[in-house]
Amino acid sequence: MHVIHFAFECGGFDNRLMRGGLSPLVWNLSREYAARGHRVSLVTPAHGLIGTLRREHAVTELPYVHEHRVPLVLDPKVWPDHPSDITLELTTRAYRLRIDGVDVYFLSDAFLDLLPDRLYPPPGTEGTDLVHFKPLVFQVAGAHFIRRYLGGEEAVVHGFEPYYHYLLPPLFAGDPSLRTVSTVAANAPVTQKVYRPQVERLLGLFGVRADLDALEDGLPAEDSPQAAMARVLAGTRMHVEYGPDHVAVLPLVLAHADLLDFVSPGQRDYYSTFRDTPFESLFHTLPVSRMVRAQAHQLLMGGCGISDGWLARDPGAVDREAVLRSLGLDPSLPVFYHAARYAVHHKGQLELIRAVEEVLDSGTEAAFVLRLATSGGGGQPAPVGNAYFRSVADRHPGRVHLDWRLADEDTLFEQAACADFCVFPSKFELDGFLIAQAEAMACGAVPIATAQSVTAHFGHALPPDDPRATGLSLPGSFRDDDPALTRALVDRIRQAAELRRAAPDAYARLSANARATARRFTWARSADRRLSAFEGLLRGRPRAFPTEDAIRYGWFDALPDAAWDRYRTLIARSAAALGDVAAYGRAAPLDEAAYERLFEAAHARADFAACARIARAAGREDWAARVRGRYTARIDAAGRPHVTYRHPEARHVEVAVAGTGMSASDLESHAEALASDEPVPAGSGAVLVPLVAARDGVFEGVLPGPPVGRHLLVMLTLASGRVTWDTLAFEPSDTAARPSAVPYGPAGGPPPFRLVATDLDGTLLRSDQSVSERTLRALARAAEAGASHLVVTGRPATACKQYLTALGYRGLAVCGQGAQLYDAGADRLLSSASLDLDLARSVVERVEAALGPLELGVVTAPPESRFKVTPRFGERVRHGWDVTTDRRLLWSHPIDKLVLHHPGLPEDEVEAVAQRLCGDEVTVVHSVRGMVEVLPAGTTKAAGVERAARLLGHEAAGTVAFGDMPNDIPLLAWAGHGVAVGNAHPALRAMADEIAPANDDDGVAAVLERLFGSSERMS
Repeated sequence: MHVIHFAFECGGFDNRLMRGGLSPLVWNLSREYAARGHRVSLVTPAHGLIGTLRREHAVTELPYVHEHRVPLVLDPKVWPDHPSDITLELTTRAYRLRIDGVDVYFLSDAFLDLLPDRLYPPPGTEGTDLVHFKPLVFQVAGAHFIRRYLGGEEAVVHGFEPYYHYLLPPLFAGDPSLRTVSTVAANAPVTQKVYRPQVERLLGLFGVRADLDALEDGLPAEDSPQAAMARVLAGTRMHVEYGPDHVAVLPLVLAHADLLDFVSPGQRDYYSTFRDTPFESLFHTLPVSRMVRAQAHQLLMGGCGISDGWLARDPGAVDREAVLRSLGLDPSLPVFYHAARYAVHHKGQLELIRAVEEVLDSGTEAAFVLRLATSGGGGQPAPVGNAYFRSVADRHPGRVHLDWRLADEDTLFEQAACADFCVFPSKFELDGFLIAQAEAMACGAVPIATAQSVTAHFGHALPPDDPRATGLSLPGSFRDDDPALTRALVDRIRQAAELRRAAPDAYARLSANARATARRFTWARSADRRLSAFEGLLRGRPRAFPTEDAIRYGWFDALPDAAWDRYRTLIARSAAALGDVAAYGRAAPLDEAAYERLFEAAHARADFAACARIARAAGREDWAARVRGRYTARIDAAGRPHVTYRHPEARHVEVAVAGTGMSASDLESHAEALASDEPVPAGSGAVLVPLVAARDGVFEGVLPGPPVGRHLLVMLTLASGRVTWDTLAFEPSDTAARPSAVPYGPAGGPPPFRLVATDLDGTLLRSDQSVSERTLRALARAAEAGASHLVVTGRPATACKQYLTALGYRGLAVCGQGAQLYDAGADRLLSSASLDLDLARSVVERVEAALGPLELGVVTAPPESRFKVTPRFGERVRHGWDVTTDRRLLWSHPIDKLVLHHPGLPEDEVEAVAQRLCGDEVTVVHSVRGMVEVLPAGTTKAAGVERAARLLGHEAAGTVAFGDMPNDIPLLAWAGHGVAVGNAHPALRAMADEIAPANDDDGVAAVLERLFGSSERMS
């Protein structure tokens, strides 16, 4: 048969065309198919590397020159500075390389030759640079090439990674000679979408119509639990929020492709149910969930493997001592190995480096070989991906070898063969490390890896004393920055080092099992499974989804009648585990003991809806009461919700509240995001706040903001590793009186306040740093009523100009926590207070004497106004910061303020110590997570506003002030009426006169509309 592989990267034969795990998957399958006598055509971009490849390979140019147009339809919300319609005029040429029986076709044009050093567009290009559309251009050029050059005979078109070929299944669905297969290689969010007008235009370009309406449901009601879940999950890597003018990629592929292929059994399980993950509840509300069940026969588990070349090598032939000494490591130590593309967050590399630092700082004897490839294609030098990572390696010479380069198989095999353990802490089930982990295990390395569906077949999640166990497991993680995963990594690394030292027989058993398990995963077996399915497609043989898997998934309503007789015992067992009383009752008698088993199983899984159904069916009011009593809430005099939650299997309990969470820059600098290809999700104004374990199974806490929506939405992490949601009615049992609101001003009379003072970040600005139209209208209405608006921010004047411009703000602004007075209209700094350098150094000395080493930052005085920091400030430097390892350079220029960061203590504690030791000489505040600011004595937002108010002719009694953090306390105390937004710090909420909605719910606008009237009311 003819198999046409369609892949954005294919560098298994040359790592200049490699960026990640997709390359070996594509190339090894191509070689296996060709070795069995099939015709294999591999279509891929040239990436501007034809000249480089020609020097080492017999690349020939084909008589294929195609002049064509690619229309781009740009979403104006994403591309505000670009025309909505752009047409690319392209001339695409084709080149061929025949290698190992495979015809590799390279497509080359002005777009496909961009980015030879990285292949993929950087994430920051969307909305700013048309290079973002390189993968889309590849789909269009590739579809033309397949039709014009490779068409004319029956073939299977096999695309790798849906985002890079989603057009092909609908384009070829009407062609009887072509069958399409889509391989899901990495677990991208199932809600990943693309701009619908763009898809419609390109389908029209090829004369194809598709029913895109059938792929989408309406958005959930704004106040529904599903909407709240979506808002929280949008701050993770499991879900992405889009508007109604987008279409989901996976449903588009699933609706038109003949097969949807997965690379492990657990990955197919994951995409079919998302069981035990935070996304499971939301998934069941989406059209794709119904499509997966209806088209389960299209789900193929093709798998993946280890190359024949790797398996043919002998790990015992590697000179371990020589290799490790060449890396600067001590061969007598246990060696821990990690090799992957640099992708900090979903690969768990941030937590891994933190664990390495803690383990080595504590004196544990171990060595680490860490490969975090930042280079891609072109053979360019590899940049340092992360300053903090580099600093950890530099501080531990002889213990850490950190390499940022892509490596060939010889190098990787040598280093893997020297490893005693391999560490792969995947998060969000986004990356299974299927090849890298298997390769290391095949050399005998004992895995320390996440207990997740995608890699369950490796056996590392089995109990260590199980005869089949291969290693040690880590808990699943669904956070970008997860201290629990770091702690687990520290524990497992120490446990592993002790295992190798004190229990060599147990270590040898795990190592032998790891080697035997991994060596079963060959590309030959993977290719045979796919070829059998491809042959069935071409011959018209229907596929059936395995009944046992449908039972395991709980798809009982999809089972034929015959299955209920043949699999009665299996169905009853699965229904009991899932607490499905209806399915159990059809398969087995429902007596009192059965009801109890079902209830306890559902309760252990925290499936309280099932618990309620079972309690009703069994007539057990005591069970219903047990479920109802799982939580209580009350509101205190300051308006803060106090929550108590009870569940015996809970290990973590978190409540969704309105808030901003961490910004992208909290975790990743701009340069690091480009190196890792994965920006931090922006979120949608909702965050999770952990409750504190008061005793076994009981968790308590005070929420810093109102619950999201009309419900109390709780995320539970259970002892089993399952993560699920609990939706509760928010009905506090005792509510203290809250401060009364300020009434409306009389219609047509003087405004209730003459001055409106607003903080920026977290208050006036939404989480995405935008200013809503509603807020702009409310400010305009206040101005019409005769009130002045005064911006009050902790940012220095140089750092807030863009936000003032977005507001159309041209008046005075109080900046730098009150130290600066800035005329926005004239772009002129009127006054600025500096911090004495000797005093700043003295503050550092005193606080470090009490708390230990600090990381430091300073904001230099105007006109320079730079932020200079020490390397581990906030543990990750940010774009635009000046980083120095020499503290003396911090004091080389006058400074406006000093910023303290302690890597192990919360900012509240650092602030309290600095205040106690130095509060008589300086002002100490904190307004940003992880930062405590030290300013000249007397510098507060209140002092700055008082100066500005005098210039504007206003007084405190006539001022309404808005804020969100403790640095706003003096401002709200000074003002006649102080308002804390709903996402504010508890300390500010406790002293405010009023609690407004959160910043993402336009809290400032809501209060101003009440005080000054809304535009609608006045019209």
